[in-house]
Amino acid sequence: MKILVCVKVIKGELNPFDESALECALQLSNDVTVLSMCPESAASTLLPLTRLGAKVILISDAMYAGSDTLATSYILSKAVSLLEYDLILCGRQTVDGDTAQVGPMLSQMLGISLVTNALSVSVKDMTVNASTRMGDESVNLPALVTVERGYVLRFASIFSNPGKVQVWDNSKLLCDSSKCGLSGSPTRVLKAFESERGKRKCKFITMD
Repeated sequence: MKILVCVKVIKGELNPFDESALECALQLSNDVTVLSMCPESAASTLLPLTRLGAKVILISDAMYAGSDTLATSYILSKAVSLLEYDLILCGRQTVDGDTAQVGPMLSQMLGISLVTNALSVSVKDMTVNASTRMGDESVNLPALVTVERGYVLRFASIFSNPGKVQVWDNSKLLCDSSKCGLSGSPTRVLKAFESERGKRKCKFITMD
């Protein structure tokens, strides 16, 4: 089974939700490819993932700078269209944006099934079975699943050697420039700040 994992590098570190998604992928398959849209300087953060047995593709082009979640999802969809896959895993959200939008938008653009907020994932007979915060869900492959922080990313073996991080720019993806970067991003972030009101309390409820 071929699995793609979309990850984000934040201030030199892997987004923790994406670490969980990657560990989930490694437990499910020996054929895992990591996709990350980030500056080429982030290659040093992604390189250690090759020691886990994953192939790593870094997507970077000046044209992509300033992309919001919609533009990012579009660019990722163009990259995914060049690869073979059965399952795509993403972290539920990033710890800097907290929008949880890229995974669902990517699945919509690719026209594949979606499961969100997965606590655990298994695959049998080309069917994805996920335990989520809202109960158990099953969908047929191909599918995209967003993963909670339920998995802890393993350490690489001391005997493993680093591989190579592939770099793809727009000469490879051929994205429409009007759908990338600031020009392709309808979202405008005016201000970001840390809440000083304390933590919110929330409760998951059923539709009933």
